Amino acid sequence: MRQRTADERGVTLILAMIVMLALTITTAGLATMMTSNERSFNRDRQETIALNVAEAGVNYAVTTLTSVDSTGSLATGTHYPSSGTLAGQPGTGTVAWWAEKLAGNVWKVHSTGSSVNSNVTRNVVVKVQATPQPGTITPASLAWGYGLFVAAPTSCFKPAGTADISMSVFVNGDICLSGSAGIQEPTASTSPSIKVFSTGKITLSGSSKIGLSTKKVLSITTQNGCTNKSGVICSSPTSGVYACPQVPAPPSVGVTCIGGGYNTSGSTITKPAIDPPGVYAMGDWSTPTCTTGSFTFDNDLLRNSSVSGANLFPASSYDCTITKLPSTATVGRLIWNAGTKKLTVSGTIFIDGSMSIASNTSASYGTSTTSPSVVSDGAIYLNGTMTTNGGSTLCGPPATTSGSACTTPKWDPAQGKLLIAVINAGSAGTAWKMNGNAEYNVMAYVVGNYDNSGTAFVTGPVITDQASVGGTAAATDSPTPPATGPGAQSTSAGTALWAVIPRTWQQLPSDPG
Repeated sequence: MRQRTADERGVTLILAMIVMLALTITTAGLATMMTSNERSFNRDRQETIALNVAEAGVNYAVTTLTSVDSTGSLATGTHYPSSGTLAGQPGTGTVAWWAEKLAGNVWKVHSTGSSVNSNVTRNVVVKVQATPQPGTITPASLAWGYGLFVAAPTSCFKPAGTADISMSVFVNGDICLSGSAGIQEPTASTSPSIKVFSTGKITLSGSSKIGLSTKKVLSITTQNGCTNKSGVICSSPTSGVYACPQVPAPPSVGVTCIGGGYNTSGSTITKPAIDPPGVYAMGDWSTPTCTTGSFTFDNDLLRNSSVSGANLFPASSYDCTITKLPSTATVGRLIWNAGTKKLTVSGTIFIDGSMSIASNTSASYGTSTTSPSVVSDGAIYLNGTMTTNGGSTLCGPPATTSGSACTTPKWDPAQGKLLIAVINAGSAGTAWKMNGNAEYNVMAYVVGNYDNSGTAFVTGPVITDQASVGGTAAATDSPTPPATGPGAQSTSAGTALWAVIPRTWQQLPSDPG
């Protein structure tokens, strides 16, 4: 074998060195490229995290706004929060967001998301719209559909005296009619309107009757039977009970009226609830604002019947408004014009005590003559009891007073209503007592016993626990009480449906603020 010369060995060494250098450069290049790719990948990862966090902030913001503006009622221009930003839910990165309300129930949400190392931020803006939805309406209690509703009689309900009751009656128990007393359609009625409902049984003795053969009542419901003194059931011709039958069209020959007939089953109604502490908490009753005269609603800051003998109808006028601090919204307003003898009740009025109406007091109520915008449609709550005396009247619009009676045209609740709720906090034996001759065109809610003589009466519906009632000469149907009374129709707060407005999502280089 030939030995390589020195020159050949030198060339080989040089070539080896060139190859090694090339390999070294390639390796360094590959390392630099890998480092660059890793940095680029990490940057992309941080950008993705920041964007995802920003979008999560938008979702969190919208969820929060559904509570902040649940009914869509906040004013245009509202910012949430009022200043600064809100931090969103903690996650892989950090987020801050805020929102402003635009016209048309549109909110613009700004959200800034940051990466884990806080080196990358992404700003997202989107618009969402809240569409208000109506609240749920709860109708007024069906108890107001009866002229007399007796919720908890301690024994059989027995009308007193010899005069007939001329109003619909619901008794959560037995009804016992005796002597010549009965339940009849009003003399002036031209079509059947009286409903009689007993969750127990109805018994008749003496010459008592329900309806007449020539003027039948609308319906009779008694869950445990109905008989006269001879044991004849009420649906028989000789029972002394007359109700318009249920007759399908066309009416049968000889049928003079169509109604609910005789029933042995029906839906039981409960007495609507009352919330004395809640009503008392509505207003600052010790500090009314009176532009004319004065009226004492409460003598201290406790619901303890501190007012003795409240007088709605003094010799001098008053105009007093009740609010509840820190709000300036009106809770109720009470106006008495001593010259015209006219009372106006608006909203909720609470008197921490009892009231006694003096004999020969004549007054009416309705829209205020001095403040025509104040319509009389309200409720007076008495923490104590109510007493009326002979010769007194309180007439509803358009009726006016005439001695101890109200003139025609009779009270029309559509023109103004007044509800008086007697809380009877002291549990007196009689919560509402009427003496002598008197007529009150109001609706009454009584905790305890309601007692009238027949010549003194409330013409509107009366809801009570127990009742001692004489014949009522007049009655006015008013199944819808004032909005502030017990068992009134109510509407729950509405809600809002939230949705992102299409094509409003934007990613911005910075939050425009």
